[in-house]
Amino acid sequence: MRFSLLIILGIFCLCTSTYAQTPATTPTTGTIKGIVRDTAHNYVLKSATVSIYRADSSVLNYQLSNNYGEFKFTNVPIGQILRIDVSNVGYETFRQKITIPKGETLLDLKTLIINPRNETLKEVVISIPPITYNNDTLEINAAAFKLDSNATVEDLLKKVPNITVWGDGIITVNGKEVKSLLVNGKQFFDGDNKVTLQNIPKNALEKIQIFNNADRNNPLDSNLVANLKLKKGKDRSYFGKIGLGYGTDNHYQLDGNINFTTPKLQLAIIGATNDVNKTPNDINTLVRNSTFKGTGTSVEYQPDFRQAGINKGTVAGAKMSYNFTPDSKEWNNKSSLSADYYFKNIESINNSQNQNITTLSSNNKIYSFSENTSVNNSESHRQNSQFNYFKKNHQIDISETFSTDNSNSVQTNIRNASDNNNQTTSTNNGSSTNNTENQNFNLRANYSYNNYNNWKQRFKGFTLGYNLSMNNRNNDRNEITEFRDLLTPALKRDFNRNYQTNTKSFNQNINLAIRDLKSLFFGNKNLSNFNGEFTAKLDIDNNKNKNQVSDLNGSTYLTNDYLSNNLQTNQAIFTPGLSISKSFYKNLSNRYNKNLSFRLAAAQQLSYQDNKSIKSFQNINRNYNNFVPTASISYSNYQYGTHQTSISLNYNTQVIIPTVNQLAPLTDSTNLYNLQRGNINLTEAKTKSLNLSIYRYDMRNKNTLNFSANASIGLTEDAIIDSSFIDARNRRNNYLANADGTKYARLYGDVRKSLKFKSSELKFGYTTSFNVNRTPNYLNGVFNFSNNTSTENKISTNYTFKDKFALEGSQSIGTSSSKQKSLNTAYKNTTLTSALSANYNFTKKLSLNSNVSFNNNNPSVGETVNFTIWNAEANYRFTKGNNIELKLSALDLLKQNRAIFNFAGTNTFTTSTRNVLQQYFMVTLSYYPRKFGNNTAVKK
Repeated sequence: MRFSLLIILGIFCLCTSTYAQTPATTPTTGTIKGIVRDTAHNYVLKSATVSIYRADSSVLNYQLSNNYGEFKFTNVPIGQILRIDVSNVGYETFRQKITIPKGETLLDLKTLIINPRNETLKEVVISIPPITYNNDTLEINAAAFKLDSNATVEDLLKKVPNITVWGDGIITVNGKEVKSLLVNGKQFFDGDNKVTLQNIPKNALEKIQIFNNADRNNPLDSNLVANLKLKKGKDRSYFGKIGLGYGTDNHYQLDGNINFTTPKLQLAIIGATNDVNKTPNDINTLVRNSTFKGTGTSVEYQPDFRQAGINKGTVAGAKMSYNFTPDSKEWNNKSSLSADYYFKNIESINNSQNQNITTLSSNNKIYSFSENTSVNNSESHRQNSQFNYFKKNHQIDISETFSTDNSNSVQTNIRNASDNNNQTTSTNNGSSTNNTENQNFNLRANYSYNNYNNWKQRFKGFTLGYNLSMNNRNNDRNEITEFRDLLTPALKRDFNRNYQTNTKSFNQNINLAIRDLKSLFFGNKNLSNFNGEFTAKLDIDNNKNKNQVSDLNGSTYLTNDYLSNNLQTNQAIFTPGLSISKSFYKNLSNRYNKNLSFRLAAAQQLSYQDNKSIKSFQNINRNYNNFVPTASISYSNYQYGTHQTSISLNYNTQVIIPTVNQLAPLTDSTNLYNLQRGNINLTEAKTKSLNLSIYRYDMRNKNTLNFSANASIGLTEDAIIDSSFIDARNRRNNYLANADGTKYARLYGDVRKSLKFKSSELKFGYTTSFNVNRTPNYLNGVFNFSNNTSTENKISTNYTFKDKFALEGSQSIGTSSSKQKSLNTAYKNTTLTSALSANYNFTKKLSLNSNVSFNNNNPSVGETVNFTIWNAEANYRFTKGNNIELKLSALDLLKQNRAIFNFAGTNTFTTSTRNVLQQYFMVTLSYYPRKFGNNTAVKK
């Protein structure tokens, strides 16, 4: 059924595209061409605005005349009365009615003569052309496009020829993606396209400015920027959403968002509460999903039927940004301040069952079962602020984060283990209560000095960064455990243990980079484009851990002298480095830019670790000295108006230093199924990796093909691995050891094919990921390798028709497997998901949305599980401003939702089931307040 669904979807899309592209027997469209010439000076005019209008004065198409004054329009309807306007700065507008005669496909207007404007006239009637060209900036005039009073900027962009707003929210101009969307020259609520396009009314917009902004770090590269210039006074506004919903089984949801803007200030206030697994992780999620208007198939803030447990959440917060220089037109003269506060409270009930198979040898397996119930309550507060100062050659960025997290939980678990004969060998049941208070503070400061404008000065610049992180964590925990050995009852163990733990950390990081050493030492000498950079990194960490443990003895808790401990770890890592780079350039004006760069860096990592404890065996001092070189090759090929390709290859070295808890831990005996031991002889592990990245961007107007791929391989010398000893009762002692042989390979890629037709857009996408690793380990003294593989492949199709209809379909397949040749074991799990989402706007007030996913979970051990999740909703907008909405929602219509998680480990396979949200129906009423500009009386 799933594959049939996707086949039908594919046929539909192909039929749509075929219909859109196949011409009828009699041609219905033709071509109009001509040349624009100045009558006074008798020369051709380049960059003149040529516009074609329909009979109702709506814009059909527009373009700028080329360097020879030529223009050419294709796909123009035959037999219809049209109007052509030609305009340019300092000239009168040329206007003429035109028609491509029936039976012909070409109308050649020859030479169109426009006259210079006579500035001495008392009255000059100036019509507004749809586009103008001003100093490398394309300007689109909003007044040239007639839309209804409730239209948004998104509605306007969909009417502008050569601009496409795709179903996934990406904006392209002549096939090139807009990387930055600004409002009056600055970001609008973090620069989110959805918030900008679907809230700002078209009537508040004066013009759209489109230009290329050079990348200061790579002058050969540039990003396409679109700036929405609002009418005077329209930069003072408010907009948002207030929604209330109630459903079956007493389900509820309430959410609100209100946003305010002034020329300098942007402020957002949010709040939400519900019991249907809708838990936004930040303020932006609610801001994005409370927009006034939009057509699409995906909604970010919606009930999560895949989330484990039943969750009640309450969130509230606010964020602001203040621009000190809103009118500055200089890119290097800007200062801003932003801050936000976020509160989140979550109550959750989780039930789970886990079945696990552990292979000890080819004919010996241990089967375990566990059932867990937990009730959790957490409350968190998070505050962030960021200050940016940019003045000519100086740039300062300062940011800080402060957060507090308080949580408490009660958990019970029932666990047992059995042998090959299905005989239970042991049980390990328990309960725990946990109360945690946690405070974090982070400070980040960066200063950058750049002086590339002064070619006489040798010292071009440097970057200095400082990071500070402080943490204070208090934890009170009680663990009650009953272990029963059914083979030897005398080995039973009971624990009732209290833990009081206080952990404090104070970590600092300093980074220094001095760039352009060539200029510093050799001035303006070319040196065959060789250059250098000096870097230095210093990490200083101080961690204190105070752990007070006591055991119940009769009716009194007595101190556990072994587990109670005071431990302090001081660690310093200094990494100086020197890099040499060389670049090759080749370019042809307005044709192409090519660049090939090499970079080699030599760095030495000097590490010192000092552990002080009341336990003598944890008083460990160690020094480490490692060479950590890096290297990179990058190539870019920028073909103007056609495509851009980038390829990079990087080699890196990373050192992992063993911690005191790996070298000499204090082993807690409450969980006999997992006793963690250490190894004082552990050495540092060194990972060497090679990373390849490929990126191609298509800049054609239609039928674009874009792709990217990232691949990496790596191996680890002296990797820190597990050495486990497991007995028939599933009691485990996990030691650590160093071993060679750890290898991995990863691949991620995506391909996107876009097709644009007269009234619709079609996108195809394919993403793939592949991960394989070879991990050594010891099991009961026998050395073996575990080969683990996971894959994820997804094909998706997104189709939109005007602002009426959107359809998205996808098919994904995920696999995970684990093989141990020496143990003669192989575990595998396959997950298939087919999804279809649709949105249809019957009118501007009534719309219907639905999505369905077919899920198949097929493990190599255990039952195959199939279930379908089907959601649907109907939305009706009323009032003159379309700003009140009534929504009817039906979630999990078939009541089949299940949570199945299968995982293949080193020598284990686990199947887990959990409680999840299931079917409910809800009615929601929402109000969308929106106002741009002040109510001011018109002076007569």
